[in-house]
Amino acid sequence: MVRRMWGNGLMVMVLAACVLLPARVQGAEFDVTKFNQEVGLRFAYGRNTHGATVNLYSLLPRWGIFLMAPGKSWGPFGASLVIEGIASIAGAEEVGFEMGFTPMVKFSCLLFPSVLAFIEGGAGIISESINSPAIAHSFNFTPQVGAGLDIALTPQMALSVAYRFRHSSNAGIYKENPAFNVNFVQAGLNYYY
Repeated sequence: MVRRMWGNGLMVMVLAACVLLPARVQGAEFDVTKFNQEVGLRFAYGRNTHGATVNLYSLLPRWGIFLMAPGKSWGPFGASLVIEGIASIAGAEEVGFEMGFTPMVKFSCLLFPSVLAFIEGGAGIISESINSPAIAHSFNFTPQVGAGLDIALTPQMALSVAYRFRHSSNAGIYKENPAFNVNFVQAGLNYYY
């Protein structure tokens, strides 16, 4: 199941890159060495990996600052600190929601002048109000990791497509601690400045 989700997520990212690479022409002036920060909004769909089915429809506002921009002293590689929020509507036995935030580290690599590949991960906190046997508590910690592409649309705007795996649990604070693992497919816009 997890392999199939990884495969589907990767296939979506590759297809999006192939379809959208012609947009590189408009984003030809996309120069990440000129940028210090990013702000963006992603939309995500996620589904848990086991137990009762929970579907998540999420908004992920984010802000980041380059610690080292790609194209500077590390060659095509860069590193950023990103703070990302999450607000989700959950489809389970009843409609529910979740809200939280996650500080993350983002490592990026400039593949082409207008395509930035990245790996990002971190751990945050989340409040979940979802009526499902898959989730035991309303307060949980969320370690997560993902990868994706930022494809330039304009000199400062990029289409972001990504896959993310998120684990959610209470870290042993309570005796009952089932894992709530979710595979997310994400798409959105990033503005670099």
